[in-house]
Amino acid sequence: MTVKIKICGLKKHENIECCIKNKVDMIGFVFHQNSPRNISIKNASNLVKLFKNQIEIVGLVVNPSDDLLDQIINIVGIRKIQFHGNETPEKISNFKERYDISSIKAIPVSNSITTSEIEEFDKVSDYILFDAPPMGSTNRPGGNGEAFDWDLLKELNIIKPWILSGGLNIDNITEAISITKANFVDVSSGVEDSLGIKNNDLITKFVYNARNAD
Repeated sequence: MTVKIKICGLKKHENIECCIKNKVDMIGFVFHQNSPRNISIKNASNLVKLFKNQIEIVGLVVNPSDDLLDQIINIVGIRKIQFHGNETPEKISNFKERYDISSIKAIPVSNSITTSEIEEFDKVSDYILFDAPPMGSTNRPGGNGEAFDWDLLKELNIIKPWILSGGLNIDNITEAISITKANFVDVSSGVEDSLGIKNNDLITKFVYNARNAD
């Protein structure tokens, strides 16, 4: 099994180049004002022009306005959107029909998760992403370095392609894959020196550990 990898919250050339060198499958740009990883439309546009033919780029949004999606899709040129807020299946379906985009829907996992909870997003999402819920007073729905109980995913019969996220890092990624049997993982804070500051050595080690997991 070759594990697919997404590195989220990138803003700098050197980090994207590191992801390309390590054959990362996707990278994510965060369009959320409250995030330390928030990227401007201008910066994102410049980076997409440089790297769109070398790696797949995802735009992460949280309860986005129509105007923000217009800018991400039509100005920046990103056509895969990760919905990380309280978006309903109907809302995502409307966005997909209007913009002809592919989508990832993030679902927070706290104390339990059932197949029925994710079925409603099956028809409108190309991927389901499982993440830990926000902890404490944080206003960020993701990228908080918190993991959830991976055992909760073991009994699910998930047909839709899915991604494991939430608190992953170079030390626990092998165990996470072993427990969940995930074949697609997503990391952000786990490859950072500090909030929003990616470390190329950590990116390289994370990719190596993920792809060499049993």
